[in-house]
Amino acid sequence: MKTIYRFRPSFIYLLCVLWIILLAAGCKQSTPKTSAANSTRAELAERPRVSFKKVHGIAYTEVRREYSNRLGFSNDGYHLEPEWRVTFLSDDTVRIFSLVLQRFIKQEVVLDHDSVVNVAHSWLRVKHLSRDSMIFQVLYVRNLHIDEASNITMKLYSNDYIKNVLRTTPAELQKPPRRDTLFIQKKVKESVANINKAFAAYEPVVLQSLSPNVQVKKKEVKKANAIEDVTLADNYLSPTFDITIHKAYANFNQKMQLIADEKGKLHFVKPLSFIYDEVEQRKKVMKGIVDGYLTVYLKTTPGKTLGMPHASRILVNVTGIQD
Repeated sequence: MKTIYRFRPSFIYLLCVLWIILLAAGCKQSTPKTSAANSTRAELAERPRVSFKKVHGIAYTEVRREYSNRLGFSNDGYHLEPEWRVTFLSDDTVRIFSLVLQRFIKQEVVLDHDSVVNVAHSWLRVKHLSRDSMIFQVLYVRNLHIDEASNITMKLYSNDYIKNVLRTTPAELQKPPRRDTLFIQKKVKESVANINKAFAAYEPVVLQSLSPNVQVKKKEVKKANAIEDVTLADNYLSPTFDITIHKAYANFNQKMQLIADEKGKLHFVKPLSFIYDEVEQRKKVMKGIVDGYLTVYLKTTPGKTLGMPHASRILVNVTGIQD
């Protein structure tokens, strides 16, 4: 005979009570978290936004821009240049000097939460604000969220403070300090020992033709262009040359990366165009162009940073014309 197991009514009732107790306990545990989240949001909303009222009408000049390691240069040779000249006319308007237009223009200021602001389309956190000086931390916006992990700060002094208290000039204050010089000296020494440790030269390589059959044209970025994703710094970060060689042994067009060492000698590094076949043979051809044409018919002045010549990379587009 089959035995059929059934829950008794009292047992079902007991399960229901137990379920209700557990559900209530879960609600109690989640309540503090929800309250904490609401409290944090409320606290941020109530926190007063920064105001530039006490510095309205005061002209400031940026004197230093640096990373958290207090250096003004990156390991790749990028220089953080102090370039801002600003006057906050009100809490929503700033007068700023445009490097592209070479004149002062008015830009919008947006006061976000707490000490976060958007000045001339740049997100910043105000770290210090007084009539003599200002310090900003550069912020980045990714996926509509502010990333505060930036390690770049900007220091600005009022023009009055520079002239009447420090009794100097902005140009003097903007000169790289000794710690920058020591850093570049170390990198120069490394690049001399190993050209593969080449880095961008703030005064880029200069190529000059020694033959009427060879023409050299350096590409120049005239202004910052967000659409093409280029900046004025690309003139020294990625110096690019178009070189045309007449009476060449054959017609060719080769794009390649080279290194100009501290003495101006050119070294082939790699092709910049995709090679489908005969890779090693084509690399050999490119190296032959460097050694047989560019080294012979060009005068190369090495790139420099802080007056020190060192190995740096350049990009060349070499066209050979058999005429």
